[in-house]
Amino acid sequence: MEEQLDFEIKTSKDDLLKTFEEWLKDSQTYHDHLLQFQKISEEYYKGNQTERDAIRARETANSDTVENRIFEAVETIVPIVTQKAHQFIVLPGSENEKSVERANNTQKVLSRKYETIEMQKKLETVTRHLLLYRFGCMKWEWGYKQDDVDVKVVDPRLILVPRMRLDPHDLPYKIEIQEYSKKEMEEYWPDFDIDKLSTEERVDLGGTATNRRKCYRVYEVWTPEMVAWFCSKKLLEKKSNPYYDFKGEEQSYIQKTKKGAKISKKLVFSNIFDRPTDPYVFFTTYNIGDEPFGSTSLVEVGISIQDAINVQKRKIIDNLRRMGNGQVYMDSDAMSKEESDNITDEVGLIIRGEGLASQGKMKRDPGVPLPNAHFSNLTHSEAVFDNVMGVHSATRGNAQAKTLGQDIMSRQQDFTRVDLITRVLNRGVARVAVGLVQLMKMYYTETQVVKILGEEGAVEFVNLNKDDIEDYIEIIVKSGDNLPLDKISLRTEAVQLWQLGALDPVTLFERLEFPNPAKAAERLMAWKQGQLTQETQAKIAEIAASAKFGAEFAPKEVGTPTGESGKKVETPMNVLQRSTANLGGSAPSLPQAPKL
Repeated sequence: MEEQLDFEIKTSKDDLLKTFEEWLKDSQTYHDHLLQFQKISEEYYKGNQTERDAIRARETANSDTVENRIFEAVETIVPIVTQKAHQFIVLPGSENEKSVERANNTQKVLSRKYETIEMQKKLETVTRHLLLYRFGCMKWEWGYKQDDVDVKVVDPRLILVPRMRLDPHDLPYKIEIQEYSKKEMEEYWPDFDIDKLSTEERVDLGGTATNRRKCYRVYEVWTPEMVAWFCSKKLLEKKSNPYYDFKGEEQSYIQKTKKGAKISKKLVFSNIFDRPTDPYVFFTTYNIGDEPFGSTSLVEVGISIQDAINVQKRKIIDNLRRMGNGQVYMDSDAMSKEESDNITDEVGLIIRGEGLASQGKMKRDPGVPLPNAHFSNLTHSEAVFDNVMGVHSATRGNAQAKTLGQDIMSRQQDFTRVDLITRVLNRGVARVAVGLVQLMKMYYTETQVVKILGEEGAVEFVNLNKDDIEDYIEIIVKSGDNLPLDKISLRTEAVQLWQLGALDPVTLFERLEFPNPAKAAERLMAWKQGQLTQETQAKIAEIAASAKFGAEFAPKEVGTPTGESGKKVETPMNVLQRSTANLGGSAPSLPQAPKL
């Protein structure tokens, strides 16, 4: 920890270089330890499994079949955990209306930037890295070429950190290996004499030798307070953390005193962060606390089971080949050795020899089939693999259950397994979102006009500059459900909500994936209105007929319509009017006189 004191912006070049070399030596050991597992996982992902290349090199008749369940599992998990885009909520720093409006604009711009920098696509890559390399890495930054915020995915195999029992975001330093051509070096560091630097081979990440061209290897070293670049044991450049406002800007304000008001000045810092931080965001899981990143990866856990599957599949294929082309037994006097050596497994091959057919001097042994226990073991290995990876047949799109309900339950069980990965992505995106707003707070010196497409297709233009991003705002990241429901579940849920009267027709048809939900809802309402009119007319006719029938057979009263006792008498017209009112019309309630 004492070495950190020698890596500050005021530290001399020689001391910075000395500290860097010690950090590089310390972190290189941990990097190489991770790299050996990362290379194996990548090879298994690409299909080079269970000594496949070694079997091919021996040029034997043995099968080199690979049932690549690892690739299948990874590419099943990736679209599941990245399917639903994240949503951002920006809470205002104060209660006034202007603050709420500014927070809403910040929220809209942040959501739009999520789309324009293709975060969903980059999260797909990060998820693959997480599953293969034990961790994924993103870096939020200011893109000087596009003059706007940006996020890039960093290959985990190019990251060097110390092996400490800390959250990776709390590590004292991070080193990123970067590779540049001579033209790029002259562009990024024009004041440095490039001829004093030496080139090296590209970092060995397990690729082919054809990709090992010479380049300038640059180490970008970050601490919360500063960043520096080293190449060929020389310091290229150092600067204070460019993503944190250390200086501030002097602003005037009116201060009220007992004697009146006076103009005062104060330093205003353009920061969302409470303290400086580096721009790296790490995604990792399966950590038992011995190191900053995961102690294993999901792919590493599945490799031994993948080997068992491949070995058993190869034995089946080898056995089938032997059964189809079994051993041949032949008497020595049937033909010469030279003639027997020329016998092949060609289809329709005719073999001639003395007494081969008539005297039975030749016979074929088809071979012994594998026992059923072998196939049971293969099925068990595949089931164990699916259990470990959390991707059963229904999740992979190969439903095999007897009922739809069983398939849905199987998928939901898998979703609970991979839900951990979804939560890791959510936490990482939350850090990225705060970093992007920090960049906006610092670099949006001029008003940015962002076009946003609303739900109804209307285009909204949102203006935002650094002054619109207030202090003490809070950014919340939501991804809706941790894992998306399958289409059948969504449709079932929509129908149930519709039956309960808790869903409007347009949303219902959207959930049911109608091509034009609004038009379908309009046609539904028109149909229901026509049906209601027909039903109303039928009920009115039925009530009128009943009233007429009752009037003909009812006892007749003598005197006024109200009767001798002063009580009002209900006439058929009263019945018709009240029935009409119940169906949407209007009618007086008894004991008022009827409207004739």
